[in-house]
Amino acid sequence: MAVLRTASLGPALDRLYEQFNHPDAASDPIQIVRRFARPDDLEVVGFCAAALAFGRVTSVLQSIERLLQVMGPHPAAYVRQFDPSRELTKLEPIVHRWIRGRDLAALLWILRQMLAQSGSIEGFFLEGYDPASPDVGEALDSFSTRALGIDVTAVNGKKS
Repeated sequence: MAVLRTASLGPALDRLYEQFNHPDAASDPIQIVRRFARPDDLEVVGFCAAALAFGRVTSVLQSIERLLQVMGPHPAAYVRQFDPSRELTKLEPIVHRWIRGRDLAALLWILRQMLAQSGSIEGFFLEGYDPASPDVGEALDSFSTRALGIDVTAVNGKKS
C-alpha cells in the first residue's frame, strides 16, 4: 500500500473539490443558506441547516424549508427575539426524523443565548479558541461544552 504524502494531498483534494463542487447543485442544503446575504442570517441558517443535515436529502431540504418558513426573511433577527412560549406552537408541527419542534425550539434558544452573549455564533466559538493551539479541536470541545451547558428551562421546563 502506497503512503500518500501530505504535499500531494492538497492538489488532489483541490481537483476533487473543483470536480464535485457545483454552486448550483439543487440537492445541496447549502443552496438554502446562499439565499441570504447578511452575515448574521448566513450564520444562523447555516447552523440550523447543519443541525438538520442528516437523512434523505429531500427530507433534509423540506425540514430546513419548514423551519425557515417559521423564522421568516430575517432568521438572525428571529433568533434574537425568540420566545419559546410564543413560538413553540409554530415549531411543534416540524418533525425531522427524531428531531421534534421542541428540539428545534431548544436549538433556537441556545442560538439566542450565543448571540446575546457573544454577538454571533462565531464570537461564541472564538471565546474558546486559542490561536496558539495547533488545531481547533480544543475550541470545538469548548464550543460544544458551553453550548450544551446553556439552560433550556425556558423551552422544556427543565435543564437538559
